[in-house]
Amino acid sequence: MNFMTTIKEEVDEVFRRLATGKLSTPTTPVSSGWEMHLPTGRIVVRSILQEEARPIIALSLDAVPHLLPMVMSDELALRYVAIYALEQITGKKPYFPYFGKANVESHRVKAIEIWRKWYEINSK
Repeated sequence: MNFMTTIKEEVDEVFRRLATGKLSTPTTPVSSGWEMHLPTGRIVVRSILQEEARPIIALSLDAVPHLLPMVMSDELALRYVAIYALEQITGKKPYFPYFGKANVESHRVKAIEIWRKWYEINSK
């Protein structure tokens, strides 16, 4: 991380790149998993989205509060990156459909609360 940027700026930059379809250079030639569209219409596979989450995961606990709003995103690929990063950072995997458009039974809200509590406990 550059000392001139904040954690929030680092997280936001990953999502800005994804929203505009600008992916980082893959570290492995292998890509696998289901396919999904970025907001630009570009198709990506799960392993690419997971790789895009790595810089956020590296920020660890400090990235959590900046990821929580993205869980409510209607952009499925962006939401998946946030969820994947939160799961990897916290070890918590609350249930809700990754690909559901509606927030049925408030699954996203419940998941956010689980991750928020984890952050509050672990950031002390």
